[in-house]
Parts: sequence; C-alpha cells; structure tokens
Amino acid sequence: MPTDAASPPEARTATTGDAPDLIKEMAPPKLSRAAQKRGLRLALGASASFSVAILAGWPLATFSTVFVVLFLQGPAPMPGRAMWKLFQTAFVFLAFSWMLSSALLAYPVPYLMAIATAVALSFYWSTTGAGTLGVVLALMSALMIPNLVITSRELSLILVAWIPLNLFVAWLWTVLMFTLIPPIPLPSASAKSAGPPPDPARLVLRMSLVTIPFAMLFFLSGSGMIVTLLFVALLSMQLAAATGAGPKVAKGMLMANVIGGIAAIIAYELTVIAPLMLTAMLAFTVASIALARWFVSERADASLAGTSMSTLVILFGGSIAPFGDDADVKMFDRLYQIGFALAFVLLAYLVVNAFLPTIRAARQDAQKSNLKELTRKKASTQRAGS
Repeated sequence: MPTDAASPPEARTATTGDAPDLIKEMAPPKLSRAAQKRGLRLALGASASFSVAILAGWPLATFSTVFVVLFLQGPAPMPGRAMWKLFQTAFVFLAFSWMLSSALLAYPVPYLMAIATAVALSFYWSTTGAGTLGVVLALMSALMIPNLVITSRELSLILVAWIPLNLFVAWLWTVLMFTLIPPIPLPSASAKSAGPPPDPARLVLRMSLVTIPFAMLFFLSGSGMIVTLLFVALLSMQLAAATGAGPKVAKGMLMANVIGGIAAIIAYELTVIAPLMLTAMLAFTVASIALARWFVSERADASLAGTSMSTLVILFGGSIAPFGDDADVKMFDRLYQIGFALAFVLLAYLVVNAFLPTIRAARQDAQKSNLKELTRKKASTQRAGS
C-alpha cells in the first residue's frame, strides 16, 4: 500500500528542505584558493619525496622527507643564501660534535659534561633569534651524534656526511614544489601585542633544568629512541616561555603525535596486507593528503598537523624496510616513549615553575624600570621647582 498519500505534504516539504541544510552544516568549510594550493604543495611534495627516496634507495630517506615537510610548511622557499648558511652550520655542528664525542668517548664524566654544555648552548642560541631548523640541527649535534658515537663511530660519521646533504636535497625539492605550485600572496596579519619579553638567561636555565636531566638519564640507561631526546628538547623550548598554557601546549603535542602514530600504523597495516612498494606509497600519500587538509584548515589546532606529518614520516618510514612482524609493536613502543617523555617534561616544568617562574621575573624587571622612571621624573620635577 503506498505511504506517500498518508504523509502530510508539509512533513515531506520540511524533510526534503532540511536535508540539504544538514548536509551543508556537516560538510567541511570550503578552502580558499591559496589554502588549496598550499595544502596540495605540502601533500604532493611530502608524498612524492617519500616515494622517490624509497624507490631510489636514498640513504636516510626519512631525514630527507622530514626536512621537506618542515620546509614546505613555510609560505615561501628558503632563499639560497640562507640555505647555504644553514648547510654550513649543519656540517660544522655535526662534524665538531663527532670529533669531540670521539675524543671524549673513553672519559664518561667529561663526555656527559660536554653534552650538557652543548644542550645549554643550543638553547642559548635559540634565544638569540636563530631559526627553528638551525636550533633543531644544533640539538641533533648535541644529543643524537654523541649517542650514536657510543654505538658506532662509523655509523655516526655516515650521518655527519649525509644529514647536511639530505638537508640540501630537501631544499632543492622544496624549491621545485614552490615552482610547480607557486604560492598566492596573502595579506600580512596584524601583529598582536605581546607582554614583556622573558629574560633569555632565565629561559635557558629553565630549558636546561628540564632537558639535561632527561638526557643524562637517557645516556646512562642506554635505552630508548633517539627521537625522544629531540622531542623532549623541542617541547621544552615550547613550554619554556609558556605560563598558563603549558598543559594546553603539551596536550596539543600529545594529540599531534598520537594522530601521526595512528596514521603510521594504519599505513603500515595496509602495506602488510599488500606488501608492495606501491601500496606503501599510496598509503603514505593518502595520509599526507588528510594531514595537509588539516594543516591548511581554519581550525584552531591546524598548526599541529605539521607535527603529525613528521611523526608519520619517522614512524612509517622506519618500519617499511624491512617489513617486520613487530613493526607495529615498535610503533606503539615509540608512541609510549613519546608519551612518557611528555609526562616527564610536564612534571619537570611544574617543579621549575614553582622555583623559577618566567612571568615573575618579567614583572619584576618591568616594576624596576617603572620605578626608575618615576624616580627620574620626580627628581627632574624637584629640580625645576627649585
């Protein structure tokens, strides 16, 4: 028996009229043309770099793709002169770290003291306006190379040679992507008024008090993932100047790494089902497109997509060659290590904030400067009255 006649026309009209509105509300907001090109450039550049690197058997292909992801997050390619300076900086830092670590390898106490000093100097350099990539390379030299020298001097020397070369190749690839998909100029955002700048010496001390004990524990235990060391150092830099937003920043970093880890596990499981390089490349491409779409969206947490993509590259790139039965277990273990490092950093900053807060120092400096200014004005007024 037909049911259309039994239903009132008003109900049918309301139902059919509300459905398109509901679909529009559920659909993601439409991106601007500039955002579409930026997302396409990031997804295509990262996935194509990953695919070409694993097909060619390029040494340290994971590092190269991570550098590509970092470069492509910028609005324009890095100028050639700046890239050449960054290349020289990377080679000098890494080579000096290898030579010093090799010389001090037989002396444990000076070895650890040199690592602590290098970490503190890297943090000090970050307070002088150094770029993010330069600071990352300095921390790699301070933490990664000494750890690898303990395992194998030959392997660490290979990294010293290939990391700057991968950095340069990644830059060339980035220039190609910006040439193929040129950016659309965007209006400059208005600068937000910031509070008084924190004391650089205080920032260095706060970062060092959190990172150096973790690094010492890492080296003395002889276990763990080297990336965890860099994660702790970079998270410490982000939280050093944070006041009440520390837990929020940490929560965002944890979410970004978990999302990147889940994407890596899904991509790996698909590759296990169909163990072909083509499957691995397609799985990585789909994941890159999804994360790039998140990166260019107008969501408040869109900036975390870059961290998720770097996690995807590190975990998935390190698991597909060779195909191991426990690669997904290792990825879970790496995520656990990152979560443990995150908890350590948060707890450490709770202690550091209690004894060495950043805002209090800034307020005291501001109060002192205001008091001096008032004293000068009072003295000048008295002189004028007399």
